[in-house]
Amino acid sequence: MTVSTRDLAVVTRFNSGLFWRDRAALTTSVALFLGLGIGLPFMMDRLVASVQPGVVLDTHLGVLATVLTVATFQQIVLTLTARRDQLLLKRMRATGLGDRDILGGEILNLVLQSTALTAVVSVALYTLTDLPVPGNPLLYAVSVVACAAVMCLLGAAFTAAVPRSELAAPMAMPFFLLTGIGAGGFGPLLQFLPGWVTAILGLLPGSALVEAARVAYTGNGGLAGDLRAVAVPALKLAVWAAVGLFATVRWFRWESRKS
Repeated sequence: MTVSTRDLAVVTRFNSGLFWRDRAALTTSVALFLGLGIGLPFMMDRLVASVQPGVVLDTHLGVLATVLTVATFQQIVLTLTARRDQLLLKRMRATGLGDRDILGGEILNLVLQSTALTAVVSVALYTLTDLPVPGNPLLYAVSVVACAAVMCLLGAAFTAAVPRSELAAPMAMPFFLLTGIGAGGFGPLLQFLPGWVTAILGLLPGSALVEAARVAYTGNGGLAGDLRAVAVPALKLAVWAAVGLFATVRWFRWESRKS
């Protein structure tokens, strides 16, 4: 089964319209993303940047990975489980749309939304704080897009474990917390954890984003050096993408268990 570009665009536009009319999504994804994404690094810039060089960049990347998890993984879990229970996914399949187009349209919509929000946050911080512009902006953009896509794919796979939509938010919350701890979005908590816990948290997609984005900001080895530096985080994302794709194909449910 191939992906139809036309159908993919139609589903993406349809999901975008639903997203911007959903007050809960606007609160949990957009408002939280902008509020934390701009507010925490701005606060650190005003309070401790003068005595802790690099703290704004560390805070920015940690918070970015954390809120990106909310805007992608958690949001797609909430959206797909709600539409599954409402039989909307079943009705969409009945229209002749392909399975890949339906899921791909939702993933593409959230990737575009989260990338746009990241751009707003980044530009705001470049303007309001001492955060430098990335030395390799293309690598930064690719890192964000790749991580967002992987998290959406993992979220789609995770819906198979959610019995009903009411449980989607609490069941997805641990992933937000783990990403925040591992990526540094909640401060330097990793310093107080055992080494083996730090190593495990470092395997998460959010941590891979932080590693790759840091190279985009601070790397000075040229294009070849930057690509070598991001090889490990890229491998992490590739492995997670394969896991998410396999799990989605194998276990994704289009209908609620009640039906």
